[in-house]
Amino acid sequence: MKTEAEQTVENLENRDTARIDHTSSLQVKDLQSGKIHKAKMINYSKEGFYFESDSVLNPGMQIYIGIENSPYASLPDVLEYHRAQIMWRKKLKRSFFRFGYGLKLASSANKQDLKNDINKTKDLRKHPRRPYNQSTMFATQNGIFEGLIKNISSSGVFIMAKSAFEVGQIITLVLPFKNGKEVKAKGEIVWTNDAGFGLKFLSMDKKLSPPKKK
Repeated sequence: MKTEAEQTVENLENRDTARIDHTSSLQVKDLQSGKIHKAKMINYSKEGFYFESDSVLNPGMQIYIGIENSPYASLPDVLEYHRAQIMWRKKLKRSFFRFGYGLKLASSANKQDLKNDINKTKDLRKHPRRPYNQSTMFATQNGIFEGLIKNISSSGVFIMAKSAFEVGQIITLVLPFKNGKEVKAKGEIVWTNDAGFGLKFLSMDKKLSPPKKK
């Protein structure tokens, strides 16, 4: 017997391409109000995908989405951004979320927006992430916290943290290096999940030498 999610996505945009199961955390931004909603991708195809959320999003709404570990990326662990449109909404009865949505990615009809999305993706792919696994201290307006940097690139890091943080928060942190030097950086949180958050670098100071032992 098919699940409700499987029955729901069968009629998405009358698509003619296969849909593939893939779970990713999403940040959905309403382009009109600027409000950001949390959601979860369930499966995808070339033209769009199905996701679930507790937020009420109206069909026809133009949105901007950030996809953690995007299935559209050629590299793993990449955060991609895409412009898209909500095609339909359905109330769910057997799910952790209240609503299921069919989404269609921006087409070539809007060439400028699509070009911007492609450029963003290319920029991300120029900076592949590598494992890091170093503890760090970082600060927000609410205080100082401790986290674990799991991977890093020249454009950002993923930090595991016990406390919850919001998308858009600006933080400062210290990046420790194996040679004993440190770099002070400033960044913006661009996505979050239960484990931690993705940070995009905004600025970075020169390498700082550790204090000498007396």
